Amino acid sequence: MSLRLGTRKSELALTQSGMMARAIGPDVELVGVTTEGDRLVDVPLQGGALSKGFFTEALESGLRAGTLDLAVHSLKDLPLQQPDGLVLAAIPPRESLADLLLVREEAWDASAPMLPLRAGAKVGAASERRQWLLRTLRPDCDPAFLRGNVPTRVARLRDGLYDAIVLAEAGVHRLGLSLEGLRVARLLPAQWPNAAGQGALAIQCRADDIVTRARLAPLNDPATAAAVERERGWLGALGGGCSVPFGAAVWDGGWAIGLMKDGAFRIRRGVALADGDEALRALLAGEPGEGWAGPIWETWNG
Repeated sequence: MSLRLGTRKSELALTQSGMMARAIGPDVELVGVTTEGDRLVDVPLQGGALSKGFFTEALESGLRAGTLDLAVHSLKDLPLQQPDGLVLAAIPPRESLADLLLVREEAWDASAPMLPLRAGAKVGAASERRQWLLRTLRPDCDPAFLRGNVPTRVARLRDGLYDAIVLAEAGVHRLGLSLEGLRVARLLPAQWPNAAGQGALAIQCRADDIVTRARLAPLNDPATAAAVERERGWLGALGGGCSVPFGAAVWDGGWAIGLMKDGAFRIRRGVALADGDEALRALLAGEPGEGWAGPIWETWNG
């Protein structure tokens, strides 16, 4: 009997779920599910939307009802608390945690301060985190709301509806998306903290399904699991859904935390993970951040 793997129907979700299906074995069947996040494309991706399982509840309902055996999620979309009866059985090795800045040729200015954008550029971004980072680093630019699947966002950029857009590098890599004709900058996580868990996938199943859990266990990557657990732990310290724009990045040898406070995005970074707890408390107390010493971006090599 096939294992029924629930997935959203977007091109990226199907690609990610297909990757995991092939890693699990030939007896895995993909089952497409439409989530609330797929239906409501005009809602910003922040806070309450994610805490309510905007992209996950329909899949989790299928698991609880027994119509699905497992589900693949983008970890950044998952609420911090697992529903009763469900468990994250594996967190596979992480893709890049960074964001990319995609820019139309006429809006590219590598000599501009902080980010390679001409003054007044209209920059599409789905999350308030990205929008507040843009407002802080380049107050002369125009952050604009942008939702839709990854190819749709890139098409809107190519059509001239935006001068630039911000996307997760992991999605671009997984889709093998052509960015020909666009200028691309990789935004450094130490300076531009990603969403907690960005770039990581999570495979969810029923807690009492011991057979499926055993099959998924070899896909778990302890290093990735530890990094994203820390990022999501800092998010949890803010109350789970995060009522303010927030970013947290943990990588080999460092970490960065940032949040919007008093009308600007503040940031702290370090090496010892335990120091992140104190850094978050300082940011919440309104203490000044560390500023943005050094480059914000690097040339993207695909």
